[in-house]
Amino acid sequence: MTGILFNALVAVMVSLVGVALLRTGEGGSGRVWGYFLAFLVAYVAVPALLAASGWLDRYDPLPAPALLLVLGLTIVTIGFVASLPGRRLALAIPAAALVGFHAFRVPVELLLHRLALEGVIPEVMTYTGRNFDIVAGITGGILGLWLIRREIPPLILHLWNVGCLALLANIVTIAVLSTPVPFRVFTEGPTNVVPSTFPYVWLPTVLVQLALAGHLLLYRRLRAAARDQPRAPAPGTPNATRPTSSTPF
Repeated sequence: MTGILFNALVAVMVSLVGVALLRTGEGGSGRVWGYFLAFLVAYVAVPALLAASGWLDRYDPLPAPALLLVLGLTIVTIGFVASLPGRRLALAIPAAALVGFHAFRVPVELLLHRLALEGVIPEVMTYTGRNFDIVAGITGGILGLWLIRREIPPLILHLWNVGCLALLANIVTIAVLSTPVPFRVFTEGPTNVVPSTFPYVWLPTVLVQLALAGHLLLYRRLRAAARDQPRAPAPGTPNATRPTSSTPF
């Protein structure tokens, strides 16, 4: 049942990525479909094939193939968000969606808890251990709903974004230090072989990457909005008392 629920969550999130990419492509251009296909191959198909074939099973000696794969996909994620298509994606998706989207981290944490109870991962990787990422999911859902009806000051969104990105970095660090690598720190409970196990390889190669991309896209949107916001005229100049418009979030 845990595997079925996990696969369903991944399918839903990949579908949402497809919808977002189509939105940036003005009705679904061939280029946008190309981005979507590249995403499926790089983040879904390749890790699944490598994990199912056993190519990712080695953690010692270093470098561990599974960790190299995750690192490579993380670099690709950052590079895509920093690119022109990434900027278009950040501006095309409403801030409410970029923030509320992180609510998917709540079911992820519930599934991690089930995996810990089943002896698949150590408890330290769950919300009963040192993983507090569920806070990002809960607050993201609340703020996303709030943004649908009212604006939120950009500073608050920036602070939330940085704080939740730190929570993501925390669980990723814990997960890496729980794998059977020579520098393993968290030795209590089972070792974390999720990065090399099908279908759970999609946790770091799809779900973690989506959370990272969501934070980076929100940062790009907030930064673009701050640049585009009209500056108030200096005192004594014409129209100095006229109110300036604000960029909606």
